[in-house]
Amino acid sequence: MKIINMHKFLAFSLCCLLVSTSSYATEQTKEPISNFQKGVQAYEDEDYASALMLWLPLAQSGNAKAQFKLGQMYLDHKAPHKDANEAANWIIKAARQNHIEAQALLGQMYLQGLGVERNFKKSANWLLKAARQKNRKAQYILGKLYYYGDGVQQSHGKAAYWYKQAANQGHKKAQNQLALMYLHGDGISKKTQLGKEMLETSASEGNPYAQLTLAQFYLEGQFFEKDVKKAGRLFRKAAESGSPVAQNQYGQLLEQGNGLDKDMAQAFIWYEKAAAQDDADAHYNLGRCYVNGYGTRKDFSKGVESFRRAAEQGHGKAQMDLGVAYYTGKGVAPDSTIAYAWFYVATASNVKDARKTKNALYKKLTVEDKKIALELATEYKRKYFAPAN
Repeated sequence: MKIINMHKFLAFSLCCLLVSTSSYATEQTKEPISNFQKGVQAYEDEDYASALMLWLPLAQSGNAKAQFKLGQMYLDHKAPHKDANEAANWIIKAARQNHIEAQALLGQMYLQGLGVERNFKKSANWLLKAARQKNRKAQYILGKLYYYGDGVQQSHGKAAYWYKQAANQGHKKAQNQLALMYLHGDGISKKTQLGKEMLETSASEGNPYAQLTLAQFYLEGQFFEKDVKKAGRLFRKAAESGSPVAQNQYGQLLEQGNGLDKDMAQAFIWYEKAAAQDDADAHYNLGRCYVNGYGTRKDFSKGVESFRRAAEQGHGKAQMDLGVAYYTGKGVAPDSTIAYAWFYVATASNVKDARKTKNALYKKLTVEDKKIALELATEYKRKYFAPAN
């Protein structure tokens, strides 16, 4: 018995030793958390100072991932201060090491002139590098550049190609643009039914851009039979997804009672939502609500401020109404020279009666005021005239 027990004891001891050795080996081979990952965790915990301290030495030693993260921090003001130039410095380093996201972001920075001198050609070059490596955002923006001929030779065919690449990866704006190109035969073989099906499928899957486009088609009776109620439902869906254009349009349908029960209070709420995203049309509509007491209490001061925010984005009607406010002194201190300047810009925007109002006001100004008014008008047109409006 003793011999048998001794054998059992030795066998048990050997098993324990093997288990212990195996556990030790596992612990020894398990990789410690890298400083880069520690930085990621710190960033996710909103401890940006620690993330910066962990990533900076790595970035300085040439780690492309850390360089990209540092660049993002300086762009997003998660570093000690926002610094687009410093951001560009690190993102360029990462992009040159073939960091795909850095290449895509650098392309956008050149497009906007953010931290670098604006350069469409350089933008296209960096976006192309990322697009070829299947970065869907780069593919979509590159499609836009080809469509408008910015930094590349204009080619709607190449635009369609890159939109298609991005759309196949689920990029919602690209899906919408590709459907439109099929509908119009723009840069691609015209396939009306395919374009319609793409829009309907994307809209049913919750794509707000497709919902908005489809809503506009139903509202106008283009490609689809006119159906204002369907348009209203689609505008509502896109509005609830956060589209400021849809929010403003849905507000207008509620204001007009077009396919929906008229409800000015709700219209006002949707205008507010869109204006909060700095939509020019919504600012203008909100201004009308305040000035006329539509869905809210009259407040000329708030109305004028809303008109101003729309006018400074080139909204012609807002420019006209802002001129009226300065001329009448409602909601703002009266000033005929400023009124003239806004009428002048509204005239350039082809707003009805703007030219006649401008000319009538000019005759009433003193010689000195005429000089001031013309100087202001020149400045305002340079700053606030938007030909598209």
